[in-house]
Amino acid sequence: MFKTTIMLSLFMILTCVSISASTGKIHGIVTDAESGKPIPGATVMIEGTIKGGSTDSNGHFIIDGLSYGRYIISVTLIGYSKKTKEIQLFQNHTDELEIKLNQSLLEIGGIVVTGTRTPRFVKDAPVRTQVITNASIERKSASNIFEALEGESGIQVEQQCQACNFSIIRMQGLGADHTQILLDGQPIYSGLASVYGLQQLSTADIDQIEIVKGAGSALYGSNAVAGAINIISSIPYSTKGKIGIEFGEYGTQKHTLTANARKDEVGIFIFAQHNKQDEIDETGDINALGGVDNPDGWIDRVKSSSSNLGFNLFIDDVFTSDQLVFRGRAINENRNGGWLTNNLFKNPFAYGTESIITDRYSGELSYRVWLNNGSELNANITITQHKRDATNDTFLGDYEDVFEETPPIELLQPYIAEEQLIIGSLNYIHAPIGKHRFLTGIQISHNKLDESGMYVDFDVEEAYLSSSSKEALDFGAYLQDEFKLTKKLELVVGVRIDYHNSEDEFRGSGDVLTQGLKPLEYKETSLNPRFSIKYAATDALNIRGSIGSGFRVPYGFSEDLHLCSGSPRVYKGDNLKPERSFSFSVNADYISSKWTAGVNLYRTELKDAIAFADADESVANLGYSYEWKNIDNAFVMGTEIDASYALTNNFAFGMRFEIFEGKYNNVREDWVGTEYEEISRNISRYPTTSGGINFEYAPSDWNCVFNINYKGKMYIDLTEPANEEDIKIHETENFMILDAKISRTFYDKYSLYIGGKNLTDYTQKEKHIDDAAFMYAPVYGRIIYGGVQISF
Repeated sequence: MFKTTIMLSLFMILTCVSISASTGKIHGIVTDAESGKPIPGATVMIEGTIKGGSTDSNGHFIIDGLSYGRYIISVTLIGYSKKTKEIQLFQNHTDELEIKLNQSLLEIGGIVVTGTRTPRFVKDAPVRTQVITNASIERKSASNIFEALEGESGIQVEQQCQACNFSIIRMQGLGADHTQILLDGQPIYSGLASVYGLQQLSTADIDQIEIVKGAGSALYGSNAVAGAINIISSIPYSTKGKIGIEFGEYGTQKHTLTANARKDEVGIFIFAQHNKQDEIDETGDINALGGVDNPDGWIDRVKSSSSNLGFNLFIDDVFTSDQLVFRGRAINENRNGGWLTNNLFKNPFAYGTESIITDRYSGELSYRVWLNNGSELNANITITQHKRDATNDTFLGDYEDVFEETPPIELLQPYIAEEQLIIGSLNYIHAPIGKHRFLTGIQISHNKLDESGMYVDFDVEEAYLSSSSKEALDFGAYLQDEFKLTKKLELVVGVRIDYHNSEDEFRGSGDVLTQGLKPLEYKETSLNPRFSIKYAATDALNIRGSIGSGFRVPYGFSEDLHLCSGSPRVYKGDNLKPERSFSFSVNADYISSKWTAGVNLYRTELKDAIAFADADESVANLGYSYEWKNIDNAFVMGTEIDASYALTNNFAFGMRFEIFEGKYNNVREDWVGTEYEEISRNISRYPTTSGGINFEYAPSDWNCVFNINYKGKMYIDLTEPANEEDIKIHETENFMILDAKISRTFYDKYSLYIGGKNLTDYTQKEKHIDDAAFMYAPVYGRIIYGGVQISF
């Protein structure tokens, strides 16, 4: 089956059939219905095909290579209502079309690609897709992807470390290692980058973020158990630019520069963003003298400085009807946390401090060609280099416990990790054959991770340098059929096969494992199907359903050991089974020009769920401190409801609400015999209820946005408190967060704004700094900010 799928994929990619001589073209202009001005960057598509394009800086578009006949043209752009127009294409007929778009506060238009890997209007996509637009990101004043995802239905963003503030996302109750993060369709944010990565990736060049939940592995492979988040970067449609400067309390700063240039077939987008924030100490340990509501000397928000810069270069018609894209990005970040007292946090090797330096460079080359028969071929290669230098006080504390003295200076060394990631992909979209449209593709990735750090062996009382070398090769091939049974009913059937091969090798210095440990090799092949159905009950109402399977294999860098995964060593034995999932969802969406509403019901079953645990005695005797284990079977299920309504052209509001339940089949082993035994079955760190309300009022040149986010109770483990008798599973309180922003634009070029985050000034009501992962709500309060943007 494996070889058959590969051969079929290669055959369909390399064989282009049914080439026809088509010489017709459609060209026109898209304008604003109210002002009459041309609109650049609007998406123009021929419905039922993958043929289309975007308007240039003068609002013009051209779609060529068409047979003569009747077509329906659809035009979409965020901030405008979708417009369709039926035309008849005749030979030697070249009249220019004019399509007028009406403005709308409801973001219901746009093209998405993540659900099926083919371009579809979000309203018509057979796989339900959530979209976070560039306009939405700007309204939030989101500096990074972490902030951009906050408040989205079915997504929980959280920080998991009080010392370094590293962030993760949870989708429909499942952890970050169950969600595939993609950048322009490529899974480059795995491994070492999965920790801190969402905060390090700026929003300066983001066009939109697409979210597909559940049953994602049929197209995106391992780790897409909960779904996929695809970050789409900006495309240069016209010549323009923007400069932004933002200042806030506690040294919060954002400086942004973006510039587009478009000349005929060549377009380039360049960007740079620098984010900075000073340390904050507003709350305290529950056992501190001042209690939770007063500073205790421990930093709540780490001091950090990060820079992103890069470019996206597009070259059209290199040969004929094709596009070549080059992308490059560089990221540098420093963060420091720990004790504010006497500025200890500024010394990376002092007690109670944590310091992380990250450098990340990535480059991408992609080639896209439209064939004469209406088919499309895409090739992509991405190369990433990632380096992290990090310190905390673990080695210092362990050394003093064993030797009862401070370690020599030369032994105080940072943990160093270097990762190289290469991903190549090739996919082919065949022009519709009757009622079918086929997609097939292959993807291969190679990941290499080298780590080293200083540790103490308590048994032999020796300090040693531990190093590890990890390598993984993944190959995937997929096949999909989009089958339009009738005008109203469409099926999507897909299957993906993946082969995973990884190897971990460990060594030590001195007398500690100088001969090294026998390399651990892990191999797994997995076949995962997916089936989706969409029924267009009316022009406005779509009913969808999806069902599929997924799998996950832990590799490389553990988020549970986000500072050092090389040692204490993590064992992944041959008896570890891949975590497998089976998920389904049913949803209905109603979208009109004035209001939208949607409901989504989902359930995911996990078999052989994998968790991070202390090593068994036999494994510990091999030199490992921890191991991956299949601990139990589990499920997550819930209901998501959302709606929005435009009362007028300049006033709209929306709401969302989610009910969640997630449990293991059995009680967790660590809590057997305690009063928390039964509630230990609950999936932790995800609220049982959550929701939000947002308002937007945009009269004339003003724009006012208010967002209220609500989170209900959740369960969180407290396992390392200062007093051992405080160990428990904590049930959190309900809370609400209010964010707001008011802006005004002058002369269509200058924008001034002021806003506030966490205006309710809410902070979590119980805090234990000895358990760094005990975070479930903000640990510092309100931040007021303001800024200016200049367009040119």
